Amino acid sequence: MPIHKQFTYQIGEQQKTVTIEPVGDRFRVRVGEVEYIVSVRQGEPDQLDLEVDGQQWQAVVARTPARHYVAVAGETWELEKPRPQRSKSHAHGSAPDTGSLTATMPGLVREILVAEGSEVGRGDTLVVLEAMKMELRLTAPSAGRVRRLHCAAGQVVERGQVLVEIEE
Repeated sequence: MPIHKQFTYQIGEQQKTVTIEPVGDRFRVRVGEVEYIVSVRQGEPDQLDLEVDGQQWQAVVARTPARHYVAVAGETWELEKPRPQRSKSHAHGSAPDTGSLTATMPGLVREILVAEGSEVGRGDTLVVLEAMKMELRLTAPSAGRVRRLHCAAGQVVERGQVLVEIEE
């Protein structure tokens, strides 16, 4: 029986299952219904040299307990472990995914895309953060109105620092 690993990630609003199975010195990687043959070589820390179906790519990977950030060819994907569905009793108030947007890792605020008083939808990009050679687009954890900005473009921020407060 082949050894394989299976992960489920949230990519924006979509939940994807990723299965990785060794095949000789390569891996069969299945994302949803799409399958790739991948070989991986570790470069610098947090950097991978990939060959995907014969094409060469370089990826930078950053990890936090809840998310992985993968940057390839100028695009960055935020892969998030799926969150349990909230019950109706947690729909308002201090539920963990409402109220504020925090820095997922230390970095430099490149751009703020909202102003105080702006109406935002869940998943809207609010802040662009540069960290570990990657551009991270940080999104609203919930719909609401921007109550307060706690950062400015050009500011260095720490992991967990509140960047934007959102009120329902």
